[in-house]
Amino acid sequence: MKKIFVVGAGRTALSLISYLTGKAKERKWFITVGDKSLELAEQKTAGFPNTKAIQFDVFNAKQRRREISKADVVISLLPQTLHVKLVEDCIENKVHLLTASYVSDQMRRYDEAAHKAGIILLNEMGLDPGIDHMETMRLITKIRDKGGKVFSLKSYGGGLITPESDDNPWGYKITWNPMNVVIAGMASARYVKDGKLRIVPYNRLFLDTEIVDVPGVGRYEAYPNRDSIKYRKIYHLPKLPNVYRGSLRKIGFCEAWNALVKIGLTDDRYNVPESHRLDYEEWVSIYLNNRNGYTTREALLEFLDLSPDSEIVKKIEWLGLLSGKKIRLRNATPADILLDLLKQKWEFRKDDKDMVILQTEIKYQLNGKKEKVVSSFVVKGKDSVHTAMSETVGLPLGIGTNLILSNQIKERGVIIPVHRDIFRPALKELADLGIKPREVLFELDERYNHSAAKPQIKN
Repeated sequence: MKKIFVVGAGRTALSLISYLTGKAKERKWFITVGDKSLELAEQKTAGFPNTKAIQFDVFNAKQRRREISKADVVISLLPQTLHVKLVEDCIENKVHLLTASYVSDQMRRYDEAAHKAGIILLNEMGLDPGIDHMETMRLITKIRDKGGKVFSLKSYGGGLITPESDDNPWGYKITWNPMNVVIAGMASARYVKDGKLRIVPYNRLFLDTEIVDVPGVGRYEAYPNRDSIKYRKIYHLPKLPNVYRGSLRKIGFCEAWNALVKIGLTDDRYNVPESHRLDYEEWVSIYLNNRNGYTTREALLEFLDLSPDSEIVKKIEWLGLLSGKKIRLRNATPADILLDLLKQKWEFRKDDKDMVILQTEIKYQLNGKKEKVVSSFVVKGKDSVHTAMSETVGLPLGIGTNLILSNQIKERGVIIPVHRDIFRPALKELADLGIKPREVLFELDERYNHSAAKPQIKN
């Protein structure tokens, strides 16, 4: 019997566990789910056969070694910084490891050791990163196999809410890691446009936006996401003149979020002394030049150079940042204070449904013609427990586990799902599970490089 050890029972665990247990009897698998909260692990395994819940402390070296030594595969749902706690034990015991996180510099250092151990450390096997890699490689491979040459790649992703759950001015609720929402983009972003490097520092990140049309859903805005340049190497397109990855938000979000950045409310580098003694209006006023007897609102309008009826200020007021409500955290960073407020105001309620959008746009030349293919995944959650985010992160991890245990992946070491023996079967199974893209093909006008003909639609 093959043994799978799932570490972490958070938001994405349910879809993963459901997938694994669905195949457990036929494939002779047994799944152990470990979390620092035994109650949470038991909740996620309740009613599923061939499973066991345990209380698990990743910092307990003795327990960690014992549990990993029993497994054939470990799936880490821990934060990225904690994956490395598992790696050395996986290598020592020749146990494969999967994560949905970006490959960190620390993880990359284990490539040679993993090769020698004959194991797979499969990272970026989730949604974004994950499904985006697989779909991009599918499209690029298809174009190359026909003799085409890619000259532009754009990829967009967003964890959003469905239109019926959109009931606040920001058009946003927290459906994934809360702190990542606040510090998103803190390290700036890089991309390539017309062969030229563009670097966007954090203080201008949410001003460098573009509008994205998502077929069948509507228009969103995107801001640049991290380092797009590295994807030229990842996708074997070293001289690609246009490469961009962006995060999607409802139109109007980025301009308002940029105001919070400009004020200084997203900073995570220092603590606000005795923050618990302040109300939110007092806190905001600390960052403003409150002269001539201005109210905090008036000082804010002057600082941001906005009119009194600005939609940006309305969003800020709706959050309660100009209210007399007390801050709940003691000596907290600005980012922590803001996050605590957002978790209250952007709460993802029981009757809410989330929505995941992932869109890839590739321009290429084939047989003397320029074309653009747009592939769009739009996945809506069933409820606040069976979420789209859980499905699109959990299912790829489950499928990757199946591919490893059935010996379908020949690569070893630290890898991501850009290999044919991963992305082809994984995308096929995702489609069978209802997660498949809508593909639209455009012919491009040679003069203006935009669509000049009626799009050809492929589902």
